[in-house]
Amino acid sequence: MLRRMAITGMLLGASLLAGCPGRQASPEDTVRAFAEALDAGEWEAAYGLLAESYRRRVPFEEFRRHLQAHPAEVRELVGMMGHVGEAEAITARVPFPDGDALELRREDAEWVVVGNAVDFYDQSSPRAALRSFVRAMERRRYDVVLRFVPQADREGMTVEHMERAWEGEAREEIDRLVASLRASLDEPIEVVGERATMTYGEGATVQFVREDGLWRIEDPD
Repeated sequence: MLRRMAITGMLLGASLLAGCPGRQASPEDTVRAFAEALDAGEWEAAYGLLAESYRRRVPFEEFRRHLQAHPAEVRELVGMMGHVGEAEAITARVPFPDGDALELRREDAEWVVVGNAVDFYDQSSPRAALRSFVRAMERRRYDVVLRFVPQADREGMTVEHMERAWEGEAREEIDRLVASLRASLDEPIEVVGERATMTYGEGATVQFVREDGLWRIEDPD
């Protein structure tokens, strides 16, 4: 059982769909071609259908020896791949220099942008809210920052108040806080119901609260 899982993980984890672009019309075609090559013992053909990143990591001889040492597992894998269903949506993630990314999906042989790419200050999740808050603070868009303040903390707070408080002597401290948050954008966030918490830096925390379907940020440490 463990050997079967190991070989299945090795082969399927090799990103088959990234191998030999253009040779197969669909992901399902690639899977079938790979299964046929394995079934026929055509190791070089099967190896050629694996992603380049996998082939750089695993030499062909190692790949061939592993398959020849586990014929029963290979037959079982070939059997499974002979009954594949239609592939799920093919997606891609294009990273930005600021750590954010644009999500794309393959539709009708073309790549399309997923979601609202021009929602510059997204508040649909704690992670999105954190990235948006940092972006707004870096750009000194205090009118946007105000959107992230929970209702309970908003009394008496205005854009002008923020400008006076954060553009004076406190600017250096604010810059350090924002830089620390930017460095922590990918830290784990624990979500419990309508609240969320992220620990970052040296024991600092960010508290999130969802109000009216939007995630807001309580005063971060």
